[in-house]
Amino acid sequence: MNIRVIKDFSFKLLGYFLILFIIAILVAITGSIIINGLHSITLKMLIENGDTTSGGIFNAIVGTWMLVGVGILFSVPIGIFSAIFIVEYGWKRYNSIVRVFTDVLTSTPSIVLGLFGYLFLVIQLGFGYSLLAGGITLGIMMLPYILRVTEISLTEVPTNIKEAAISLGAKKMDLIFRIMLPYAKNGIITSTILAISIGAGETAQLLYTAGWNNGIPNSLIKSQVAYLTYVVWAGINQPSNYSHQLAFASGLILIITVFSLIFISKYIKR
Repeated sequence: MNIRVIKDFSFKLLGYFLILFIIAILVAITGSIIINGLHSITLKMLIENGDTTSGGIFNAIVGTWMLVGVGILFSVPIGIFSAIFIVEYGWKRYNSIVRVFTDVLTSTPSIVLGLFGYLFLVIQLGFGYSLLAGGITLGIMMLPYILRVTEISLTEVPTNIKEAAISLGAKKMDLIFRIMLPYAKNGIITSTILAISIGAGETAQLLYTAGWNNGIPNSLIKSQVAYLTYVVWAGINQPSNYSHQLAFASGLILIITVFSLIFISKYIKR
C-alpha cells in the first residue's frame, strides 16, 4: 500500500478520534449539569430571591440579564460605529493597529478585566460594586466580538451596490445608514447574540465589580447585583445539599440560555 495513502488514512482516523473525544467531553459535562439541574430545580426556586444557601435564584436571573443589558448598551454602539469608521474612514495602518488591539482584548483574561473594572470603575470613578460597574466591564469584554463581526459584515456589502447608490447621488451617511447597515444587519445581530451568550457565562470580572445582592438592585451605582454564575461558583463550594441544588439549577439555566442564543445566532446568520 502506498505510504501516502497510509498517512492520509492515519490522519483521518486521528481527526475522527479527536472529534469524538471532544464531543464526549462536551456531552459528559453538559449531561451531568442537565441531569443534576433537572433534579434540583423547582418552581419555588425560580420565583424567590435568595442567597447561595437558601431561598431561590430569581434575583440572580434578573441580575444576570440586567448586567448583560448594560453591557450590550455599552458595547453595541461603540462596536458598530468603530467598525463603520474602520471600513469607510480608516486608513490601512490605523486599521491594522485597531485589529491588533482588538485581538489582544479578545484574548485578555477575564480576571484582568475584572481588576481593571475594580480599580477604575469601582474605586476611581466611585461606582462601587454596582450594576453599572459590572455591566461596563462585561461590555468591554463583548466589544471586540461585536466590532470584528460587524466589520466583516460591512466589508461583505457588494461594491456594485455601493457604487450604484453613489451614482444615484447618495451621500456618505445615506450609504452607511440606508445601504450598508441594513445589508449587514444579520451579522450585527449575530455578533450581538454571541456577545450576550459569552457575557451571560462570565464570573471573574463580576466578582470584582458587581458584588452580590440578596434582592434586586435599586440603582445603577453603589447597589450590588446578583448573577447566576456567582450562584454556581459559591453554591458548589458550600457544604449544604441545598446550595448544591441552587448551583446545578443555575448551571442548567445558563446552559439552556447559552445554547439557545448560539442556535439562534447560527439560524440568523444562515
